Amino acid sequence: MRATVILLCLAAAAANAQSSQVPSEEALTPPPMTSAPRDGEPLPVRVPAPASHPEDEFLPLPGTSAPPAEPPPPPRAESPPPSQQLPQYSAPPPSSPPPPQRSAPPAPSQPALAPAPRATGPAESPGQRALRYSRYSAGAGGSTLVLTEGMVGIVTGAMLGSAFDIASDTRDSDGFTGAMIGGLTLGTAATLYQYFIPVGRRESLLAAGAATVGMMASLTVANSRNLSAQDRATLTFASTQAGILGVLLLTAGGGDVSSGDAGLVGATTLYGFVIAGLIEYIHAGQTDQRYNFTPVLLAPAVGMAIGGLLALPLELSSASAFELTMYPLGTGMLALLIGSRLADDVVVAKTVLGTVAGTFFLVALINGLSGGPMEPPQRSASTLQAIPVPVVMTAGRGNDSLAAGPGLFLRF
Repeated sequence: MRATVILLCLAAAAANAQSSQVPSEEALTPPPMTSAPRDGEPLPVRVPAPASHPEDEFLPLPGTSAPPAEPPPPPRAESPPPSQQLPQYSAPPPSSPPPPQRSAPPAPSQPALAPAPRATGPAESPGQRALRYSRYSAGAGGSTLVLTEGMVGIVTGAMLGSAFDIASDTRDSDGFTGAMIGGLTLGTAATLYQYFIPVGRRESLLAAGAATVGMMASLTVANSRNLSAQDRATLTFASTQAGILGVLLLTAGGGDVSSGDAGLVGATTLYGFVIAGLIEYIHAGQTDQRYNFTPVLLAPAVGMAIGGLLALPLELSSASAFELTMYPLGTGMLALLIGSRLADDVVVAKTVLGTVAGTFFLVALINGLSGGPMEPPQRSASTLQAIPVPVVMTAGRGNDSLAAGPGLFLRF
């Protein structure tokens, strides 16, 4: 019996030793392959495995332990939404070398635009160029002077060409030839003059007025003296050019003519025409003679000369010149309108002449005592003023009578 127990114990020990040498199926199962084997680790051995367990294909060599599993990678940080501001990049410390930076690809080269060439003018110093009005004129009234000389050249050139009969043919084209030559010659001369010498606006207007009154005076003198066609054309050309050159010579070398001086010259020119016309009308009515236009057309030239002489010692403002012109002439027109319904022609002319002279004297006295024209007070737009005024109007069945009465003038 004891021998039987000993044999059974020996058989059990042998069986236990044999079972410890054969690995179990659970120990042969390798861990999942998450990464490549590291340096120094044994390569896995492929052993056949059942089809139901494909993960048991790779097994380590016998006598070696399974490699430890590699820790999973850290979770990647989520990118912030577009609305949040990205963290600013901080420069690395000076000890560490800066990271290499990629150079941006060169931008495609564009052709450079060449600047526009600058306009070149005449060879003048900067001071002279600053005083010029434009590239074509040294003053603001140069174009008016050129136009005046061109028109005067056409008219007087046509008169000279027709009078002297240059071509002496039957086609009678001397007037056209003279007009073209005169316009081009005088226009070119005026263009050159205004290019180098400044001509103001009022100065050019005075030159145009002098040419007009000079032509009127020359034609009326030629008609009254019964001059020939050649003398008439020569006198007209000389008088117009004398008027233009006289104004240019007297006003050259300085600035433009002041508005007060221009207004004074214009007022004396207009007064000369009106007063000479009234005096001649009174003379013709009292002596029963024919109306003579010669003094009437000569008076504007004389009045313009007187105004130019008075402008030297006097210095009027434009408002004073306007008042001395419009108020007397306005009252004279009113006296003419009223007197033509009440009296004969000679009495009306005398009344108008006396009214103009008296109003001129009163306006000049008021301006002289007050030191100049008074500025009207500022009124609001809502102010209503009622001023009593006399009213004169025609009446009767045939408008052959005159009615007068009180009236009311409303000013808003």
